[in-house]
Order: sequence, then C-alpha cells, then structure tokens
Amino acid sequence: MMTPFEKLKSLPRADHYLKPGITFEQLDAIAYAISDNEAARRLNQARAELFRSINNTQNPAA
Repeated sequence: MMTPFEKLKSLPRADHYLKPGITFEQLDAIAYAISDNEAARRLNQARAELFRSINNTQNPAA
C-alpha cells in the first residue's frame, strides 16, 4: 500500500510534476517530520476541536 506521495515519487520523471523550485528533498523533510501515529493524533485532535466548535455555535432546537 502506497500513500499518494509515495506513488507520486514512484512515477517516472516524477520531479517534472512538481512546481518550480520545489524538490522531493524538501517534501520528504515535511512528510517525514512527524510519525504516522503523531499525524493521526493531531488529525483526531483537530477534528474533535472542529466538532466542539460547531456544536457550541449551534442554537438548540425550540
């Protein structure tokens, strides 16, 4: 199983699909800066905060 980023990197001449000035070395540094588990934890935390804020702004039914 590959992530979309890994699939992109596996394509022939993949660097031609990047914006000018962007390298796979730069993207690798971002992608591998945190572990998958840490990324999942941050996603779940952000999702919980989002739903809390939505719930707090809704008016109760009359």
